[in-house]
Amino acid sequence: MKLQGSLVERDFPELIHGLSERRWTGVLTLTQMGVGRSVTVQQGRMVFAASTSPDDRLGELLLRQGRISLRQFADAGRVVAPGKRLGAILVEQGVLAPKELVRAVVEHTQEIIYGAFQWTEGQYRMQEGAVPAESITLKISTPDIIVEGIRRIDSWKRIQQAVGGLDARYERSADYEDVLRSMSPSLEKLSLLTGLNRPATLEALCQDSTLSDFEVCRVLWAYKVIGVVRRLDAPAAAPRVQEDEGLGLVLPQE
Repeated sequence: MKLQGSLVERDFPELIHGLSERRWTGVLTLTQMGVGRSVTVQQGRMVFAASTSPDDRLGELLLRQGRISLRQFADAGRVVAPGKRLGAILVEQGVLAPKELVRAVVEHTQEIIYGAFQWTEGQYRMQEGAVPAESITLKISTPDIIVEGIRRIDSWKRIQQAVGGLDARYERSADYEDVLRSMSPSLEKLSLLTGLNRPATLEALCQDSTLSDFEVCRVLWAYKVIGVVRRLDAPAAAPRVQEDEGLGLVLPQE
């Protein structure tokens, strides 16, 4: 795995799955249009994340969710200083209980990571080695994060490119049960695997599932990334494409 590269060549779901498989430890940094996101990884598990975007900060998240008022947000912001985080200040001021802060930090970390699933361009860089200790960390498995992150992707072009057409054929991987042991999938998503007790086409899976066809495709993409299923007729790798926003053309990536 290259230590740095383009998200056009290696998208975020595949990237973090590779780190999970290697039980890698270090910091993964993504950059796009002047915005940076860093993900702290320990033994292949994503445990913390941060972002340079003002909209990704904890205070803004709490304000959007209605969990703090504008006055409380402003008052706490005036006390923020190096080594003194806004969350700790909100607890000191009695705005949040310690348990509420823990829940908020976990949600905040998840939202930064899930936001990275939307990035289709930009650069990534991996710095291997010991990572800073954080008092509040994620306890979610990487496969569960990948499934949820892909569930939030609405771009049909990306989904279709990942799963193929109606005749694309899939089967369960031989060790799929080993992967599922680390996950907490819903019964509906698990039922998708029932139809793969023998090879099946994407069309057949859509017809047999209680999920919408769109959701079947998203789940299948996630299952393919984490190694629960594999595609039997995968085509040779082709250049990924992007749409020109001005003309609506589809142009090959360089």
